[in-house]
Amino acid sequence: MSEHNWQSCFSVKLPLSETFRLFSVRLSAFLLTLLLSLSLSSESQARQHDLMAENSHPSAKKALGLSILLPGLGHKHVNDGQWSRSSISYAAADVGLWIALFGGEWHRNQLIDSYTTLARGSAGAITEGKDRTFFLNLAAYQSSDEFLNTVLRNRAWDQIDYVSDPAFQWDWETEQDYNRYRDLRDESESLRRRRSILIASLVANRLLSGAISARKAGREGRVSISARFAAPIQNNPVLALRVGF
Repeated sequence: MSEHNWQSCFSVKLPLSETFRLFSVRLSAFLLTLLLSLSLSSESQARQHDLMAENSHPSAKKALGLSILLPGLGHKHVNDGQWSRSSISYAAADVGLWIALFGGEWHRNQLIDSYTTLARGSAGAITEGKDRTFFLNLAAYQSSDEFLNTVLRNRAWDQIDYVSDPAFQWDWETEQDYNRYRDLRDESESLRRRRSILIASLVANRLLSGAISARKAGREGRVSISARFAAPIQNNPVLALRVGF
């Protein structure tokens, strides 16, 4: 009787043990699947974070390009899209230089019209189609006869025929008009030289802003910037800039 009871108990416990084993296997599989899913999700999030960090890191090339477009934009790019005091200073300087350049050119054109009209009315000069040398001679000599006498005295034989054409002759009526013409010419030439300085300043502002912003953006990389004077073009100095990334 006891043996029969023991066998009955054993036969009852066997299905429970098998059920527990199946449950353990399924639980283990579930846990492994969950761990694998969490691992893949973490890896995906890490990749997205690295990609976002890479995209958010300022680019030295982009900072340089933005600075050439408008000084200050490169600093804004490096400063997470925020306008800083330095970026505003570069942008304001650029705007001021452009205003000075266009304002100076407008005033210079007004002066050219004024002294050209004065030369036609008071010196009898034909100004249409004349080059800069002709207007310089009008400011240096009161008449074409004075110019010819000076050329003969200096034996500049190659310039004797310059005033042989009536279209290149002139004679100032009064010394007051002559001096007025010279003053207008001097002021116009001063503005012409100022234009060259303003253009050089616009270029320098872009190069300086671009160089500084590119260096800030390329702290982890290597950004090399060098400048040198190249061969002049029409007696104007040329600055050559080289930027390496």
